[in-house]
Amino acid sequence: MPTVLTQGTADEAFLHGEETSGRSREVITLAAGTYVSGSVVISDEAGNYALATQALVDADVDGDAKYAIVCRNVAGAVAFKAAAIVREASVKSSELVTGAGLTVAEATPLLAKTFIIVRETV
Repeated sequence: MPTVLTQGTADEAFLHGEETSGRSREVITLAAGTYVSGSVVISDEAGNYALATQALVDADVDGDAKYAIVCRNVAGAVAFKAAAIVREASVKSSELVTGAGLTVAEATPLLAKTFIIVRETV
């Protein structure tokens, strides 16, 4: 009898396309925790990123926070480096993950500041 393999969501399944020279990606520092591929993250004043929540968006009173999308399923007990889409890409709305109180619709204009375009998908 063959073994049945159940596969989870593929890393980078959120991505429609990105800028061809590789300019879309950078290595960022994530706060300790677990992030799935497609997690929308927000930077703090020191340039470190955490899962974007409504509270963190509201706390950015000067509007200088940056937004990115984590490329792969990653985790760390302390702050760690990870690859992220930070500019010039097209992503699938149905594959994005946001934190407490923040919807993908609310994250869409925030991501658009760096030319990350969220496309409606089912």
